[in-house]
Amino acid sequence: MFPTFLVLAFISIATVYSVVEIPKKENETYMVAADVSALNFIAYRSAVSNYLSANPSATGTIADTDLAPYWEPGYIRNANWTNWVNGSLVYVYSTTTLTSGTLNKIFERSNSSALIGTKSPATGRLISANGLDTGIALPAGIPNSALVMMGK
Repeated sequence: MFPTFLVLAFISIATVYSVVEIPKKENETYMVAADVSALNFIAYRSAVSNYLSANPSATGTIADTDLAPYWEPGYIRNANWTNWVNGSLVYVYSTTTLTSGTLNKIFERSNSSALIGTKSPATGRLISANGLDTGIALPAGIPNSALVMMGK
């Protein structure tokens, strides 16, 4: 009888641990991945900004070959990011829809700027990370629901 009790106790403890701890670990993994993606996006945006400081007359999409000298040491290019320069406006955006965790991390790391958000599929305008319609019409070349960071 006692061995059966020990087995049942062990199974109960293992089940409780699995129900409580595994979701915590998965959430931590998700948040770390979102933070890495956000930092990569911000580093890409920084390279675009530095390039434009050195080449103020640049327009259109700045090629990776032109940006490479402005990447931080050890930067690994994420193919999800691209850019568009239109006059004095700079758009750095994702080519795919990303998790809300990435958007939130970028928003947090950028001092909660209203110029960070996603492109609304319905209106084509920038919806800030806190959910407000900014009224800013985004270029047609930016995909719907893409993560977008605007600047000058």
